[in-house]
Amino acid sequence: MTTATILDLRRADLRSNTLANPYWLTSAQITKACDDLGALLFSFPITASISPGYKPFYIEHVVFEVETLFAGGTIALTIASGTLATDAVTTAGLVTEVDADEYMLSDDITSGTVGYYAAGGTGTDPDFITIKILEDGVMPFYHTPADTTVPCIYALLTSNAAITAGAGRLHILINEMPG
Repeated sequence: MTTATILDLRRADLRSNTLANPYWLTSAQITKACDDLGALLFSFPITASISPGYKPFYIEHVVFEVETLFAGGTIALTIASGTLATDAVTTAGLVTEVDADEYMLSDDITSGTVGYYAAGGTGTDPDFITIKILEDGVMPFYHTPADTTVPCIYALLTSNAAITAGAGRLHILINEMPG
């Protein structure tokens, strides 16, 4: 049996909670005012990223909360991925679609019933779930903040009639890479 002299490089500080745990982010409220617009919920620039710097992160879970039931025609609500030219883009600016139903399919959300709805809850998985299951380290499961072509998450709320009521929020559980 062979032996070797040890150079101990274990980190004692990693044997306790160092706040590198997943945590939830909650969007602003999505209401009838979002009808036919790309409701920008989250963006991920380097300069103002979740933790400043070039730290990639994983989205672990996506849950939509219907706070007030949506009404007015046949409601469709999807959670999409996109990009912004820069993080300075705000209301009346443009979001470039990457995938219209990346995080949640319209069937995942029962917009006429108050409650919490998880991505893939209908048995049909959006791309996010499929890639997460494969543990493929690419978007939409894995994000790298950027200051141009800034990754973002937005909602698309549409109906075949005027939306008269409704409110909800998106919750995402993220896990930052250490370092």
